[in-house]
Amino acid sequence: MLAEPARKFQSLAMAEPRSQQRLPKRLSRLLVVGFAVLIGLMSVLVLNSVLNLRAQEARVAGTVELRNRKIELATDLLMATYSRHNSLVYQTIVGDPFEQDDHFQQFIKWGYEVGKARNALRAMRLDGFETARLADQDALLARIVELHDRISDLARQGRAEQARQLIAVDLRPDNLKFIDSVDQLEHYERDRIQAELDAARSASRRAIFVAVGLGSAIVLLACAIAYLTYRQMGRYADTIDEQMRALEQHSAQLKHEATHDPLTGLANRSLFYHRLTEALTRAGQDQLKATVLYVDLDDFKPVNDRYGHAVGDSLLQVVAGRLLGSVRTTDTVARLGGDEFAVILLGVGEASRISRFEEAIRANLVRPFEIDGAELVPSCSCGHAVYPDDGVGMDTLLHAADERMYAAKRARKGGAAG
Repeated sequence: MLAEPARKFQSLAMAEPRSQQRLPKRLSRLLVVGFAVLIGLMSVLVLNSVLNLRAQEARVAGTVELRNRKIELATDLLMATYSRHNSLVYQTIVGDPFEQDDHFQQFIKWGYEVGKARNALRAMRLDGFETARLADQDALLARIVELHDRISDLARQGRAEQARQLIAVDLRPDNLKFIDSVDQLEHYERDRIQAELDAARSASRRAIFVAVGLGSAIVLLACAIAYLTYRQMGRYADTIDEQMRALEQHSAQLKHEATHDPLTGLANRSLFYHRLTEALTRAGQDQLKATVLYVDLDDFKPVNDRYGHAVGDSLLQVVAGRLLGSVRTTDTVARLGGDEFAVILLGVGEASRISRFEEAIRANLVRPFEIDGAELVPSCSCGHAVYPDDGVGMDTLLHAADERMYAAKRARKGGAAG
């Protein structure tokens, strides 16, 4: 009877090691399956994240390129609109038929550029807001073109006063509405770019956090995979941030190029009109005076003819620097085109102060300097108009300043002839 319990005890002792050997194998299988599942899930996560980021990067790049092209076209449209209006205004200002015809040709040219920019915009993929803005512009252009034709005909018939009256009373409100519509379109494109970039940045960060959160919840192998995924996503996030910085720099460069003269770095005609509008508004609100000063170089064409355009360009750059040195840092100095410059003096209206500014400009410009072995002594003719003494409208002031500048030029030539 004692042998029976002994045999049972021996059989149990022999069975225990077999049980202990089977348990680790089961755990190993489970761990292998678990790690395989984790690795598979992580692989799916990594692949999905990479594909999403690449798709997002492509979408952002496509959106930025498309919106940026629309911004460029809106800028071109705005510049062409300003130039067309200016050509029309000059038709009513100049008295020489040949000059009138030249400005009329410029008027036709800039009208073609307006249509070209608008057709390019219309050919692109547009949303509801963009389509509505173009429709608004179509309605405005119908009236503007009709007024342009009437004004141009009046100017060519010698009825300049009636033409200027039409510009001031009928054309100017529609022009401002048209420019405001183009500005709205440009700002809308910039806002959409920023919205797309913000959405891309948020989506990238969410993807990164999800991947990191999932990776921190699994074993060391899954954590290692999550870390590698995080690094990969970080690189794509850096790429998007670099694109954003490049876009901001490019947008700033486009804005600067649209508002500044590329040769001299001064404000161009578009920015000059904008600053003059702001100055007149502030002068009216604060009961200040403001002066518009036209500066036209004397005998600039012979310099180009004799020494070449490179020397002429260098001369314009030197003149630009001297003009800046002749006025206050708060004043606006602009190059209107060719050898024509303009200065906005806010808070200046007394004849004595204006005379001091003009004398300082002449004194600075007349100093001789040497370019490529040629000694040049530039000179200029100035003309000014004071708000509100000479008028309260921008066109009236510009016309008065232009008339006085040409009167000064004629007086200088008459004195030289005498």
